[in-house]
Amino acid sequence: MPDLSRENLDLKLKNDPLGIYLIYGEESFLVRTYADRIVKACVDDSFADFNVHTIEAESPDLSDAYDLALSVPMMAPSKCVIVKNYPVADATPENLSQLKDLLKDNPEDNALVFSFTSEKTEGKNFTAMKKLFEQYGFVLNFAKQTASELAVTLERGAKKRGVTFEKGVARYMIESIGDELNVLQNELEKVCAYCDKTVKYTDVDAVCVKSLDVKVFNMTKALTSGNFDSAFGMLEKLFEQKDADEFMILGAIISQYTDIYRAKSAFAAGKPVGEVAAAYPSIYKGREFKLTGAKNVCTKMSFEAICECLEILAEADRKFKFTPEDKKLVLENTLVRLARAKG
Repeated sequence: MPDLSRENLDLKLKNDPLGIYLIYGEESFLVRTYADRIVKACVDDSFADFNVHTIEAESPDLSDAYDLALSVPMMAPSKCVIVKNYPVADATPENLSQLKDLLKDNPEDNALVFSFTSEKTEGKNFTAMKKLFEQYGFVLNFAKQTASELAVTLERGAKKRGVTFEKGVARYMIESIGDELNVLQNELEKVCAYCDKTVKYTDVDAVCVKSLDVKVFNMTKALTSGNFDSAFGMLEKLFEQKDADEFMILGAIISQYTDIYRAKSAFAAGKPVGEVAAAYPSIYKGREFKLTGAKNVCTKMSFEAICECLEILAEADRKFKFTPEDKKLVLENTLVRLARAKG
């Protein structure tokens, strides 16, 4: 069977939840959420202790999973066996044969779920595994969501809590916090509890913890606008908050100036930043807003200034890695030099 969409899975869980499932993907929050939903749809909570069997797979041997799958439900019409993070990369041909037998012999009264939140889902063994699940059951790949998809997810989550988003605020929340769904869900809980039935920009600013990338972007924006005192104040706050070490701060600054260089190149060539995002899907898929923000900054800088900034940052990176200099002092000096490079 082809990959199952979220919409079709929702429908299946409502009408006929039992079956065989392989759930994986970059959105680990959704992997966990839907694995739990399958369990709740298939097994009555009153008998979950007897009929929900979870295996934290440490070995590619599937003998235990096979025995549990073929066992009889206790005091209930169905049961569920969950195998988490099966080490498929270590599986031998015999193990894959075991898997085929498990899927082929899985009884109709058992929901069999293989979920991956930490193991790598790539390689020939995983491909072989996926083909078996496509033959005998359903495959769900929760790929990284775009900013637009994440905004819809946030709006749906708010609606369930009796709250709505003011137009554009869900997208602003993503741009402020980052695109990690697990983090967004935690921040959504906070902002929904804080707001007065409608989430506004001020609510996000008041209670949501902004990501390191956003803090560094604001610092860079202040630098390129000539607001040096503000930029240095932001750096001092990063030191005080201790939510990121010096290596992480420098990495975020380098990433920001790389975005500026790419956005400037696109701007100079008369190309939309979307083309740059498409050329680096592993970096910008779902995060195109990073380049949009960088484009607004790069218009204030010449190519020469941007290249000088990148050289300054490369020197700072070398000092971090190969000299005993104090990292905080290196960052402060680097910010001074970046300010001067702006001219």
